[in-house]
Formats: sequence, C-alpha cells, structure tokens
Amino acid sequence: MRTKSILLIAISMVSFLFSQGQEVTLDEILANYYKATGTETMNEWKSILITGKYINQSIEFPFKGYYKQPGKLRSETEIQGNKIISVFDGNQGWNVNPWSGSSDPQDMTADEIKGMKNQADIEGGLYKWKEKGHKVELLGKEDLDGSPVYKIKLTRADGDVETWFLDAETYIPLKVSSIIKVQANETKNDCYFTNYNNFHGVLMARTMTNKFNEQITSQFEITNVDINLPISDSLFLKPVKK
Repeated sequence: MRTKSILLIAISMVSFLFSQGQEVTLDEILANYYKATGTETMNEWKSILITGKYINQSIEFPFKGYYKQPGKLRSETEIQGNKIISVFDGNQGWNVNPWSGSSDPQDMTADEIKGMKNQADIEGGLYKWKEKGHKVELLGKEDLDGSPVYKIKLTRADGDVETWFLDAETYIPLKVSSIIKVQANETKNDCYFTNYNNFHGVLMARTMTNKFNEQITSQFEITNVDINLPISDSLFLKPVKK
C-alpha cells in the first residue's frame, strides 16, 4: 500500500514538472499572435485605406483613415458636412477642426504627435517591438469575461504603457488597456476588440469599443479595407494658409 502511494506521488510530481515545462513562452505567444492575425502580411502592405464609422453617444460619423508606409497617417471624420482632419507625416502633425472656430491647419502638440505616431504603427506595438525600442513582459495567464487570456505588458519607447489580453486559444487580441501620459497626467482607457474579419489575409477587428470606468465612451466600426492604393504624399502635407 505504501509502495503504491509513493508511486502515485512520483507520477504526480513528474506530471507537474512536465506541465510546467510545457508552459508557453513570451516568444511563442507573440509568434502565434503574429501568425493568427497575419501581422507579417500587413507589414508588406504599402498603403491602406480604412473606411468606417465613428460612434459617439449613439451618433454615427463617417470616417476614413489613410495609412502609408513608413508611418504616415491621415484621419478624416465628417460631422454635419465638416471634416475634422488629423495628419501625421512620419515626423510632424497637424489638425483641421472647423468646430474649434478656425478652418486653418494647426500644428499638433507633442502629446498629439506621440498619439498619432502610435496609431500610424498599423502592425501594433507588439510587432518588432525590440526594433521600435519598446519593452515587453509576460504577466501571466488569467480570465477575461470567461475566456482564458495571456496578459502582456508593453512599455513603449515614449513611456506609455499598454496591457494586451490575447485569447489563450486563438491568440487574437480581445482587449488593450492603456495608460497614456499627457502633460504629466495619466489617462486610462480600455479598448475591446470584437467581430473579427479577414481583410486581404489579415484578421482585423471590425468593432473597437473604448471604455472608461466600464462605461462606453466611443466606438469605431470598420466597413471596408483597401490596400496598396496609390496614395499621394501630398495628402500628408500641411496646407499653406491663404
């Protein structure tokens, strides 16, 4: 009887050690994430035009996002016939907001440029993170709304921190929690990714929902993605005041 008990304990210990050895590493998780989403395919795109709608307080506004490698972004949101435009040319940025009292282009602040630069990184901060000067840390595995997820901390080169929650089975991002520093103040935001769709070999969330303190602040829905269109660099140049 004693021999049997010792044998069971030994088997349990071997099983435990084996399971520990089977834990997925950070590099393996990221490799599975790139493969599941097709991130490397996206990296080959020269330009992207995303059309969709921005939803705020149940009101929908048409949206267009022009991306051009390397690192250029122009976003246009139409509100009552007027366009709010934000542009980052890879180095500098400018805005046009008729609702601010002027239709003239205005230079972005340093914090706005930082935000646009991160948005222009269409593949996301986890892709080639070392080359971008970021730091990545695996925080472990936990439950998110009933789904097991891998929790990954991304500290960007600019100091902003993001926590990514990747589905433990599909490796698809379900949520990103951000802590953004704006003039020494920290702003927190949770973005949930749902309704995934395959666009040209890349799996992208059609719906992105931003929440603050569990309350929905805004949503963005993608209706179409066009790639490798001839987008002129002039689209990112700051207009000269008349």
